[in-house]
Amino acid sequence: MNGADHAPGSYLLDRPVLTARQRRTIRLLIPPLLGALCAVPVLIGEPDALERVTIDWRFRCRGPLQPDPRIVLVHINESSRRALTHPDERFDFRDHLDDAIDQLADAGAVAIGLDFWLQGRGDPQIDRRLADAIAGTNVVLGVAVADDVSMRAPPVFLEAEPDEGSLVVQPDPDGVLRRLPELPNLDLLVGEDGSTIRIPHFPFVLTYLLLAEEAMQAGRPMPALELPATGAAHLGDRVVRYGQLVNYAAGPGEGFVTYDFADVVREQCDLGPVDGAVVLIGEARSLEDHFAVPFTDRHIPGVYYHANVIDMILHDRPLADWSSHRRWVALLVVLVASAVGWYFLSLRDWWAGRYGWVRLGAYFIAGIVLFAGGWLLVCRISFQRATVLPMVPLLATIGVMTLVSLGVQLVVALTSARRLSQRNRQIESLFGRSVSAHVLAAIKSDPTRVARTEVRQVSVLFCDVRGFTATSTHMAPEAVAAMLNEYFDAITSAVFDCDGFIDKFVGDELMAVFGAPLTQEDHAIRAADAAMGVKRALKDLNARRAARGQAPIDCGIGIHCGPAAAGHIGTARRANYTVVGDTVNMAARIEEFTKRGEILVSESVAQALPASFNTRRWQTVTIRGIDQPQQLYELSADAAPAGAGCDA
Repeated sequence: MNGADHAPGSYLLDRPVLTARQRRTIRLLIPPLLGALCAVPVLIGEPDALERVTIDWRFRCRGPLQPDPRIVLVHINESSRRALTHPDERFDFRDHLDDAIDQLADAGAVAIGLDFWLQGRGDPQIDRRLADAIAGTNVVLGVAVADDVSMRAPPVFLEAEPDEGSLVVQPDPDGVLRRLPELPNLDLLVGEDGSTIRIPHFPFVLTYLLLAEEAMQAGRPMPALELPATGAAHLGDRVVRYGQLVNYAAGPGEGFVTYDFADVVREQCDLGPVDGAVVLIGEARSLEDHFAVPFTDRHIPGVYYHANVIDMILHDRPLADWSSHRRWVALLVVLVASAVGWYFLSLRDWWAGRYGWVRLGAYFIAGIVLFAGGWLLVCRISFQRATVLPMVPLLATIGVMTLVSLGVQLVVALTSARRLSQRNRQIESLFGRSVSAHVLAAIKSDPTRVARTEVRQVSVLFCDVRGFTATSTHMAPEAVAAMLNEYFDAITSAVFDCDGFIDKFVGDELMAVFGAPLTQEDHAIRAADAAMGVKRALKDLNARRAARGQAPIDCGIGIHCGPAAAGHIGTARRANYTVVGDTVNMAARIEEFTKRGEILVSESVAQALPASFNTRRWQTVTIRGIDQPQQLYELSADAAPAGAGCDA
């Protein structure tokens, strides 16, 4: 603490709650530290459940895409069951499946996927016909798993060694089917010697068959289907990562070429789109094969999951899931926290003032819109371009930083407001009875103008009651006090009307200053106007006193202008704002010559007054402490006021 802190006017100096260095430290250190704390839940996977919900929201905001026309669906739905079942018979789609396969193969289907398990044994003749139909084209049989037991089609359907595909799916913990399984391929034990075969994921097989057929038609070699135990499957030049998000294109009625099973069996539809396509035949009624998916609230048949996986691979538009890279997300959280904190923890001083809280609120609302709204927009746009950015960790970080920053800002703002209120109370206690309300408000708005002692150009006015000593000796003390109070009340109003500063009362004498504490270029004019206002106020006062039978009061006024030291004089515990110097002494000496109640001004004041003031030479006098005689001028109290900043 330096000596300036003990100066009488030190309370008026600007002392912010935080220094510039402290503000920089808070702004640079707190955000990354909070960001590191926000990154901890990310590293342990806490936001994953909420993040999955935001992925669903992004799918719904994006809307459906146009699926590949080389994917055709055949629904075995309730209408098909009714159309193909006699009233006295039980429906078994295997009675008609061979006809459907033959019709689709004749229409040019590259491969036909049966998105269900051909369970158990049926009628031998029906199974034989179905087995022959399977052997005659590229049919992919579904392999299911129940209670960790793999269920293949009966041996009769495997005689021709058709392709098989695993129907295993892996919904997220909330039951929504968003991703490929982490282990999409199924290893089956097929021999007593422990030998196994690897059954590819159902949509992988169909996609590979389609790509292989197109490569053969184009005369290009087609690499073999690679199915490592972990990592990613290689379907020619396409790479499909296990466990990746499925970029769903559409659901029921949203773009896939779809046929009713009964229409295919009865040859009641145009199968032109089947030529060169893969066909998925699936149950549309079984609730066990319905799943919740990201883009709709409805549960849809599992065949649409397989169709969307095939579409994603054919279009080569997998979702780049950056939200699952926890270390990268944690680093992004720290960076975003630093940016948000840098913005919100600016700790600027312009919160102060009449509309400070409004500006503070607007600043924070703008920041929330900028960061939270901006990141939401970025996430939506990136999702439309097949990139999943982390949403929940970043929005949570922005929220935490906003709340912490708002708390810091409120503490700083409230502390600043408390200090400002305390300083204003001190200003009011010092200046409240010495200046007009206008001057007091100006001092509060910029207290630094009176915090330092400095030389000002001022005009000093002294006013003293004539004959007060002789009059007061014959009066009771209470009457003397009442007279002085009435007298000072009248003349101080005249001083305040010209924005003068009442420096002090000494007995029956008043000292007023113009040009301090506020700088006033026309201080001499204001002092002269105030002197004439005093005379007018006394005239009105004496009229009231005469009506009460009391003696009139007269006063003499002396004015001088020049340089004077203005500032707080005293100690840090007790001080007064005042002006001192030869200018003050000169004004006091001039007032001593006003024996008959004149208004006397020095030559410097007379020269500063415009012609509208009625001044005349009075006398040349010798003033104590000044070697040279001084010419004084008398100002007529009847002159019209200049009105420079004064209320007439």
